[in-house]
Amino acid sequence: MLAVVSMLLVSAGAVPGWWLLINAATVAAALVFERRGYQPRAPNPAALLRTGERFRDPTSGEIVEVWEDPATGAREYRSVSRQ
Repeated sequence: MLAVVSMLLVSAGAVPGWWLLINAATVAAALVFERRGYQPRAPNPAALLRTGERFRDPTSGEIVEVWEDPATGAREYRSVSRQ
């Protein structure tokens, strides 16, 4: 439906076509790069130490534990059942 409305706006001259192309490219880039933000992983998993912090992840409902690399400050969240 959005594509149909967009085509009607462009054909009517209400919106320039390049504007819709820029917006479509922005949305496509956001969808591609968004997935990278949800899987934080430390560069060196062997250097991670437990911090003693635990909390319930609001998304999965699982109890997770915080691990941190003291040298870089990189943090990783691991499910307690995964250890």
